[in-house]
Amino acid sequence: MTIVIADAPPLAGIRQRIQQLSDRFAKILGTSGGRLYYIDDPGNLVTVFISPEKPVSNLWSWMRNPRMDESGITHWIPPAELPFGYHSRPINQWNHLLYRIALGSRYRPSDGPVLLIVCNVLGLGWLGRLGEDYVIYDCADEISEFRQASLKRDAVLAQERELISRADAVVTTAQSLLEKKSEGAKRSKLIRNAADVGHFRSTITEDWKIPSDLENLQKPVVGYIGFLAEWLNWPLIKHVVENGQEFEWVFIGPASRNLAEFESLPNFHWLGKKPYDELPAYLSHFSCAHIPFDLTPLTVHVNPVKLYEYLASGLPVVATPLPELDAYRDVCEITNDPDEYLEAVRWAVENDSALQRNERCRRVENETWDARISEYCELINELVGSGRNTS
Repeated sequence: MTIVIADAPPLAGIRQRIQQLSDRFAKILGTSGGRLYYIDDPGNLVTVFISPEKPVSNLWSWMRNPRMDESGITHWIPPAELPFGYHSRPINQWNHLLYRIALGSRYRPSDGPVLLIVCNVLGLGWLGRLGEDYVIYDCADEISEFRQASLKRDAVLAQERELISRADAVVTTAQSLLEKKSEGAKRSKLIRNAADVGHFRSTITEDWKIPSDLENLQKPVVGYIGFLAEWLNWPLIKHVVENGQEFEWVFIGPASRNLAEFESLPNFHWLGKKPYDELPAYLSHFSCAHIPFDLTPLTVHVNPVKLYEYLASGLPVVATPLPELDAYRDVCEITNDPDEYLEAVRWAVENDSALQRNERCRRVENETWDARISEYCELINELVGSGRNTS
């Protein structure tokens, strides 16, 4: 069997859902002579000059042959595309025609069926170009609600409806997304996000040396790991940093937002992106972690990976009231009021204990990527068992 994961976040970027699943798919396929292709979303001719996740090298990296990494993933980055694929289906289709021409004969599926998993509405452009027998749309966000000028909401929704109708199954990460995306789908399944629990539990079981960029911080650290983007509640963040002077507020991850207004705050520290393998070292020196998402039509459908990672690390968690966090109110302090948010952080830090850290980790001990891949394999077996797709 061949699995192609396409229009995916950069394989070398922040480790998100699809990179975690890809590692495990590749391991499974490797035992049976199968193959996994991972095809990045390369960004367009504008974004490659401004996005750290989609660098300017994407203009020529497509000329390299697909490369198999140590995980068994055959990785390829298409050429940077024409902009406005989110505005126009014809532009999106043209971009993917060029991708397929650029890939050429270097795409060599193994024996057996070919499964295409697309992670973005733009993945519609891949359908019919890779000899796929089955298509799964893995939907982790309400893409039409992203705030970017290059996105035309009606065009995105139209492409998504077509993708849903042509896919053999739709997988979502949140219950609310499942309810929205099931309409018109042949099959739909909820497979939530998770954590590499063993990796993050090491914050409890191992003695991690303090990272050099935390060494000079003298106060308890309240940390955030992830994208620093428009979907965070920046007024709330500014309020808690300015009024929570007893804490060091540390943010780790790439920023797509100008942080100039925070530079004068002595207890605000943006450390940039860190390697995934180093994250436990940082988390082990946090006193509390938080999820300060703004409540918007985009974020209400988010099932944040960081929740599982924070809890697997044993950390107390404070968050804004995302619907997917309701089931974790027993281990999270949840509020959208800035004053209450800061008080929740204070309470969490003052009342934390080794016993509570172990309890939080146990709370998510079954919320693993291995468990999620088992759910995915059940769905794939259903598709293959039902016979070749003829749609």
